[in-house]
Amino acid sequence: MYVTDFAELAEVMMKRKHIQLKDIAEHIGTSSVYARQIIEGYQRGEKADFYKLKIADFLDIDRKYANVKQEV
Repeated sequence: MYVTDFAELAEVMMKRKHIQLKDIAEHIGTSSVYARQIIEGYQRGEKADFYKLKIADFLDIDRKYANVKQEV
């Protein structure tokens, strides 16, 4: 079974790498709540897409799973 949902991939990679949400928030320079909203897809737009790609890179997730329409 392949996991293709970004939120699920992020959770799996966070567990594998022992990374907490606060670590992601610090890396992208936002609050933990905002980082969670980006991962879950509640935040949309150019800024959210930018952060989503930063999160994908931080967690070593292929950018194609970030579901960002165009590279920011």
